[in-house]
Amino acid sequence: MIVSTYLYNHDLNCFTFTEKHAKKLKKMLPELEIEVFTNAEAFTNALGRTEIALTWTFRQEWLDLAPNLRWIATPAAGKDYFSITPPHGMIMTNGRFHGELMAETVLAMMLGSCRGILDLARIGKDIPWPNREIVNAMRPLRGSHLAILGFGRIGEWVARLAKPFGVRITGIKRSACQKPDYFDENDRIETINNLERILPEVDHLVMVLPSDEETNDLINRERLALLPGHAYIYNIGRGNSIDESALATALKSGGIAGACLDVFKEEPLGESSPLHECDNLLIMPHASAFSPNYMDLFVEDFVAFYREKLG
Repeated sequence: MIVSTYLYNHDLNCFTFTEKHAKKLKKMLPELEIEVFTNAEAFTNALGRTEIALTWTFRQEWLDLAPNLRWIATPAAGKDYFSITPPHGMIMTNGRFHGELMAETVLAMMLGSCRGILDLARIGKDIPWPNREIVNAMRPLRGSHLAILGFGRIGEWVARLAKPFGVRITGIKRSACQKPDYFDENDRIETINNLERILPEVDHLVMVLPSDEETNDLINRERLALLPGHAYIYNIGRGNSIDESALATALKSGGIAGACLDVFKEEPLGESSPLHECDNLLIMPHASAFSPNYMDLFVEDFVAFYREKLG
């Protein structure tokens, strides 16, 4: 089976599929013939013989060039990364491996916010010994209430890594489900219909939501006002889910203690965004899954998909 790969990023090496990754994939699935491309022209020229495409992007018109194509796989977790209407029977898969990387980022954010590290990074160069400046902001992570809005595959990874720190977890989903086996009697699964009841008791709100009409500005001015003044928000899902103007107001007024955002409605974040004026905000450049083993994890994920779908 012929596999054509077009996974190339000029700026970010971790998002580039190389011959090293091709050799790893070939070792795990010897029956595959793997071709590595670094530009769209070469990739599309090969589509006539391609049966599986591993790619960051695919255009609707490219389907006419690919009579033998059976499967399009992308490492991207979000199903909004590119949009096509595939022919009947074609397999379309997204990466399932991001959780372990993104969850570590969230844990770093939570520990940084609780233990004064984010404040020190912001003010440490201006104040030689800022113990008085950070003392009132420091608190334990243990014993706090972590709500994960979007309790899917990535959200579960956040919960798994956070649980050993002694937090109480509420996973919030669109529909009810059983509690994971690592939850204890104080943890629970709630539906999004109960969001207004949950928010007033949240210390850390982690958002891992997809981008769709139902999630647009889900955390708006009214729901931000329900959070305690000491609460932190962490968004690693999609930027459409927060009203950014309302969030900037809440941050500047002290309505909440702070936020760590990896995603935004406009990326890169526009220079005129009021979020730039918030000292208690950490801005990350959509980087929560960056890691040198990113493509290795994708290869392993694809192999698992392959065995599930093609045996």
